[in-house]
Amino acid sequence: MKNIIKICLSAVMILVLAVSAVACTAAPTGKAAYDPTKTGKGEDVKMTEVRKEIDSMKVEDFVASEQQSDYVLIDVKDYGKIVVVLRRDIAPKTVANFKKLVAEDFYTGTVFHRVMEDFMVQAGGFEPKDGKHVQKKADTIKGEFTFNGFTNNLTHVRGVLAMARVGGMNDSASSQFYIVHETNYSTMSLNYDYATFGYVLAGMDVVDAIATCKVDKTNPDSPKPVVDIIINSVSFVEPK
Repeated sequence: MKNIIKICLSAVMILVLAVSAVACTAAPTGKAAYDPTKTGKGEDVKMTEVRKEIDSMKVEDFVASEQQSDYVLIDVKDYGKIVVVLRRDIAPKTVANFKKLVAEDFYTGTVFHRVMEDFMVQAGGFEPKDGKHVQKKADTIKGEFTFNGFTNNLTHVRGVLAMARVGGMNDSASSQFYIVHETNYSTMSLNYDYATFGYVLAGMDVVDAIATCKVDKTNPDSPKPVVDIIINSVSFVEPK
């Protein structure tokens, strides 16, 4: 009888250990699973301060600038306005390229062509013509991210601005940018592999509205809004 009890207890312990092993190795999912206080490495970007700054202001706190400032206003038709701060101390060539395109009025009339709720909203590379999206060409730039030999510790938390690029082609970014919608394991998996270069100071409600619009999922990797979300303009502003 004692031997039977011992065998039963051993079986129970094995089962408990097996369940524990599965729990430890299961892939984390969902935005609630990630602790955003553990983002960022290095001393050049203090993510605690970045998170405090994101969406800490109002669009009304800014006025038009006659200079190429480090603040840019993205006016989205029917949605509203977003103000981002460009961090040239983090990604100088990326910021310089973005400012050049803004100064050239490149982004006027382009669309948010890729929208993934809880992940990101992407824009700046296509314009609508005859019911289709036609790509706008722009020069490519050096990919300023850690896995490309350039230290960039601004991580993909909610509200961060980054450059899109072709997978496997580190220096293929040109004009397309994206804004992180939520902080979670999916967005944080992009860390050090894409050039982050700023973040939203005002207008995350506009980003939220874009991210939750109705999309066509014919291509699940690149869902696009059913109704075009058009950028009226992108211009330089400065705090009042």
